Parts: sequence; C-alpha cells; structure tokens
Amino acid sequence: MAPDLARDGAVIDEESTGARMLDAYEKIRMAILDGVFRPGSRLSQVKISAELGLSRTPVREALRLIEKEGLVTSERGRQVVISPTSMADLDELYALRIKLDTTTVRSTVPDLTDADIEEMRNCLAVMGENEAPAQFSDFDRAHRSFHMIAIRAAGPRHADYSAQLNEHAERYRRLYLTHASSYQQSRDEHQAIMDACAARDGDLVACLLAEHYARIALTIIAQIEPVFEPRLVRAAVRLALQDRSGPSRKDQFERRVAGGEPRS
Repeated sequence: MAPDLARDGAVIDEESTGARMLDAYEKIRMAILDGVFRPGSRLSQVKISAELGLSRTPVREALRLIEKEGLVTSERGRQVVISPTSMADLDELYALRIKLDTTTVRSTVPDLTDADIEEMRNCLAVMGENEAPAQFSDFDRAHRSFHMIAIRAAGPRHADYSAQLNEHAERYRRLYLTHASSYQQSRDEHQAIMDACAARDGDLVACLLAEHYARIALTIIAQIEPVFEPRLVRAAVRLALQDRSGPSRKDQFERRVAGGEPRS
C-alpha cells in the first residue's frame, strides 16, 4: 500500500513545529533567567523573535508555556511584560517554598527507594560538573530534578506547584546570587541534603531545606535591599523547625537564620 504522503508530511511538520517551539521555549526562558530580558521590561513577540533568531509562531507558543510559569504576562498587541522582581515577592516566594517542601519531605523522604537515592546522586554529580554560567542549562535541569525526586511521591499537585515556585526562585538566584562563595555553600548544602535523604531522615531534610532556602533569600535581600524585613521567611523557618528533635541544632539554626544574621 502506498504511503499517505500528505498525512506523513503533516506528522513530520508537527514534529518539526514542536521541536521549534521547545527550542524557542528554552531560549526565551534562559534569556529571562539570565537577565537578558530584564524584569519589568515590555517586549513584542517580533522583537523577541528577532533578538533570538526565532520565527514568530514557535515564539508565540513558547510564551504561552512561559506565562503559565509566571515569568511573563501577556498584553494586547502581542506584547509581553517580563514579570518584575521585588523583595516582597522574594519573601513570599521563599516562604511558600519552605512551607511546602519541608512539610512534604517529612512524609516522602522515609520512603525513598535506593533507585531514588542513586538518581539524586547522579543529579548532584551533574550539578557539580556544570556550575559555569555557560553550562547553566544542564545545571538547571539536574538541580530541578534533584529537588523533585525528594517530593514527587507526594503526588503531581505537590510536584507541579513546587516546580512553579522553583522557576521563580531560579530567576532571583541567577539575577542576584552570583558570588563564587555562594556556589560553594550551595554545593555543601545540597550534599548535606543528599546525605540526609540517603539516611531517610525526613525531619533533618526538612531543616536542611529550610536553612538552604532561607540562606538564599536572606543573602539576596542583604545585597539588594538590606532594610527589608523578610518576616514571611523567618516565620516559615520557625514553623519548619518546630517538629525537629534535638534542641541544640534547633537553637543554632534559629539564631543563624531566623534570628537575623544570614550566613555569608
């Protein structure tokens, strides 16, 4: 039987269109996270297409996905606004991450499988090999997977919402947290989280996550707007600590993070 060339051609064209859309999605998203498209800036689809060397149809489809992540908002006339940043937004964002993820890991980490732990170790290795700015795309994928593995057993709603919060957090990290010492500290924190997951200690993972998220938020605030009081993050940290056994660690943790002195 002769092949249906029209049908086969349509399938190939759909696959090609999908590939172009994904390419546009990656390029636009990276341009936002890297600050090429600055927060609050207003851009037309035509300008985005021209600056990134993309055709307009995949750009339009890619922007729909990126808008769902909250990184842009659409306006009339085929324009988009890059979502602005603020310390109030950062405070709310990281408080939500602390509350959601620390509550979740207390129930999911004890049930992690050996395969889950191995997958997390592989993600950690990829992160360590791709810390240079030019390799951020590989680092980002591994970093997102690392955190998702620990909570995905809670179900798709938890995972999807946590992933959305992480997208917003990534932009703040990329825009404002660029000092080399921060990368080293982040590496150490991820290793500690990895070790606690391997021990299936959900309470410890919750504390380490709270410390990790709060340290990032407080460091950015100290750099950008030191007079801002991150009351939501501090309250979320205290909540994350309340069920942790071991008063010595709890007291140290509260003094360092909730007490007002972000670690450098």
